[in-house]
Amino acid sequence: MIELIRPYKSHRHWFFLVSLAVISSSAEYKGLYTNRLSEVHETVPERVTSKGDHLARDVTTFHDDPSGFVHFNLSIGRDEHFLVLRPSNGFFIPSLIVERRRKGNFTRERPSERSKKCHYRGFVAGQEGSKVALSACNGLAGIIHTQKGKYYIEPADHQSKSVEAGRKHLIYKRSAVTTSHAKKKKRRKGKKQANCGTKIPKRWTLLEWQMDQGKLKIQRRKQNKKQQVANAKDMQMKNVKKLKYKRKLGRSQRSISLNHYVETLIVADNSMVEFHQDGDIETYLLTLMNMVSMLYQDPTIGNSVKIVVVKIILLEDLHSEPALNVSTNADVTLRNFCKWQTKLNPGKDNHPHHHDVAILITRRDICARKDVPCGTLGVAHIGGMCKASRSCSVNEDNGITSAHTIAHELGHNFGMIHDTDKVGCKRREGNTIHIMTPHFEADSVTVNWSNCSRREITRFLDKGLGHCLEDEPDQLERYKYPDLPAGVMYDAHHQCRLQFSQKATLCSPPDEICSHLWCTVNNTCTTLLRPAAEGTYCGKHKWCYNHECVLMLDTPSPIDGGWGEWSSWSECSRTCGAGVSVMSRECNHPTPAYGGNYCVGQRKRYRICNTQSCPPGEPSFRAVQCSSFDDQPYEGNKYEWQPYFDEGEPCQLYCSDANETVIVPWGEYAKDGTPCSIVSRDICISGICKRVGCDWAVDSRTEEDDCGICRGDGSKCDKKRGIYDKQNWSPGYREIVVVPKGARNVRIEEKDRSSNYISIGSALARKFYLNGERHIFLPGEYTIAGTQALYARDNQLEKIRIPGPINEPIVIYIYYIGNTWNPGVEYKYSIWKQEIINQIKYSWILSEWSQCSVTCGGGVQSRQPLCQESVESTMAMELERPTMVEDYYCEPQDKPDPVTRSCNEDNCPSRWWVGPWQTCSTSCFTKGKKPLKRRSVMCVDDKDLALPDKFCDKKTKPTEYRQCSNLPPCESV
Repeated sequence: MIELIRPYKSHRHWFFLVSLAVISSSAEYKGLYTNRLSEVHETVPERVTSKGDHLARDVTTFHDDPSGFVHFNLSIGRDEHFLVLRPSNGFFIPSLIVERRRKGNFTRERPSERSKKCHYRGFVAGQEGSKVALSACNGLAGIIHTQKGKYYIEPADHQSKSVEAGRKHLIYKRSAVTTSHAKKKKRRKGKKQANCGTKIPKRWTLLEWQMDQGKLKIQRRKQNKKQQVANAKDMQMKNVKKLKYKRKLGRSQRSISLNHYVETLIVADNSMVEFHQDGDIETYLLTLMNMVSMLYQDPTIGNSVKIVVVKIILLEDLHSEPALNVSTNADVTLRNFCKWQTKLNPGKDNHPHHHDVAILITRRDICARKDVPCGTLGVAHIGGMCKASRSCSVNEDNGITSAHTIAHELGHNFGMIHDTDKVGCKRREGNTIHIMTPHFEADSVTVNWSNCSRREITRFLDKGLGHCLEDEPDQLERYKYPDLPAGVMYDAHHQCRLQFSQKATLCSPPDEICSHLWCTVNNTCTTLLRPAAEGTYCGKHKWCYNHECVLMLDTPSPIDGGWGEWSSWSECSRTCGAGVSVMSRECNHPTPAYGGNYCVGQRKRYRICNTQSCPPGEPSFRAVQCSSFDDQPYEGNKYEWQPYFDEGEPCQLYCSDANETVIVPWGEYAKDGTPCSIVSRDICISGICKRVGCDWAVDSRTEEDDCGICRGDGSKCDKKRGIYDKQNWSPGYREIVVVPKGARNVRIEEKDRSSNYISIGSALARKFYLNGERHIFLPGEYTIAGTQALYARDNQLEKIRIPGPINEPIVIYIYYIGNTWNPGVEYKYSIWKQEIINQIKYSWILSEWSQCSVTCGGGVQSRQPLCQESVESTMAMELERPTMVEDYYCEPQDKPDPVTRSCNEDNCPSRWWVGPWQTCSTSCFTKGKKPLKRRSVMCVDDKDLALPDKFCDKKTKPTEYRQCSNLPPCESV
């Protein structure tokens, strides 16, 4: 039954009126693009004017004016939905080509001008947050997100295309995705499966984007003690020059939101070309990518990411590309495809057909880590974006719902991992399913990015790892994506045929199609646990959107995001030694909506705080963080954790046991304010090493000279150097040189490998700082003469770096193991010129205010006396930054008393906590005596800790007692 529906609103735009009829679930239907649809709604759309007047039943529509509008009127059930659409012109360039490859030859052609002018995007009128992406190249096809669900639409296959009768279309809703080989389940027996074959690394290994190529962090070292002594941490200063090199050449790492353009190559293999041989495969591929693009424009991703298709390759012959060899084994196929696409990519990034990522789409039933069909739908390299041989993915086509698979695998390329409880983000929140879930759940309503996905892609981009995405295409009119919801283009019947076989039919009832698409296969009603596609018809004037059957209403124009107000500065992350304070703003004034652009610009500001030196003898900030995990067992054992520093990953908190037989990454990353190294002021912020100048400004390039003067020229100090190459054929310690107090940039290293060891001791007392008393230290960070030092040993080649200034003279020794050769030990250091130095002063100062002892309810904070050393010159200038030293350097009679003050005196946030009602103490009641039951009512703070009742409003205190109800009277004895 076909019913004409008039729009309830009038606009000066074109309308498409879509009339819908519910089709029996016993019928078998096939959409133009989606196979094996067994439960669909059939519709004959009609193009109308803004007043609802009939224009034509032929809805294939091409636009000449890119600023014009087109409209559709869709009825789902008794509700009407009005779609307001405008041409989508941001997805292809005039130089776009489509390559068709056969064995021994290939052709290149430009798509027709008409094929570029039939794609649209828009909104559902009256529904905030709705999104529509449709194509009208050959009927209507695409996806629609409403407030209640996501739907797909496509033309029915092999239907009448007469202008008079109109062309039937199919509307359906997507259900949870699995592969077509999967066991056929009877109705109600469907079961979730993991659909992504991308292997997620364990937390104690590094994600792909966090590691240098070929380098893996190991969880447990398989070494004996001698090997540990010889090799542990040798990587730390394998080349100490890299510290300076990386600092100078590394990309700026700031929290700035930029436009990112993902120039994309789409490759469809011969199984795709064969399956879609009777249809327009280019339009189908663009329909998928238009949906993917819309997902990446969702504001929950927290960044401006624009998907831009630059080239399509169609492999028309099974043997057209022998090097590619697409097979059931997903991992082998991914390896082959990544290697193959690298050779095709133009070398220069400004080439119009250069791609940043390559996406292979196949109809083969792929499987991760196996060579037999299974539930895998996609596989990708985690963090592979902008790495030529790893920025790629393989995706199995199961109909237009494959857009979710492509978006998911592309998320892995951006460094995202699966949303699970283990990583701190659930697969879903209420009715919202997260895009990076390992499986798709059928009863979800909306789809968006989780906080974890947002965090990972933001960190990936802030690290500069998405640098290849920052170039805007010269002519940003690349492929225009189909702008119809996929459910409009490909109805439920077609979706069933795409998911199962050409003979599959729809068997879902209209009220269930939006949550589960059930298809009849071999006389069995079967589901792949996915809802029908966005835009699938589910009732009169209704379609599927976000997995619900909703009305088709009008929507406003796109709203670009705007930055909100800056927050206040956060509390400093450290009380001494240089911490971090942060202010931030959100893209919420307004939040992007209806396909609007995400905010571009700085999202966070940083400032360095509490830069005064920490009291002498305190452990390093990294050591404090590691020791905080001493009480947490690891694999059943407890350890006293010590910091394990890896120069390649300075902001990862790795901790080791005393012998470094176990190395574990504790926490997400090192806390803000953790030094990136001891040779610079650079510090970790949000897991990223930020450049800090000698003026303590973030992203500043100001540096100290060898004398320690900020922006100095090195003229105020002398540079000393020498080589000790004497030979000694008996074991023991031999003095090399005495380095005076105040020396900076002390560097000691062997000229070649030897069995000897470099040792450092005090010149004032009989004590060693390093490799003394015949005890050989492991490589790592150590305190030497009041300053941090870095000791590295790479295959028996030693290097020591002491930034200084040292607070006492030290002696450098060579420790001969026996009758061994000394290849030479070179030493260098800088010291103030004697004619400049006037005097060293020691004075008492008070520290910065400590953190308040409590966050509310009245606490105490204090300032403690510290002894400060400063060096002044004859030129009335301070030669070096004052440092904290031991108290005995200052006059004890001048020591001030600690100062305290009250803080955080506001009452703690409090509320009444109510426990469950207890059971009645009796099972019956006697006349005149109604039994009572009780529950606990307590005043608690924001951490659910009990407070005295006076901190809560007694007027709002819930009752603690009430009468027991529904009790029978007690029987008289």
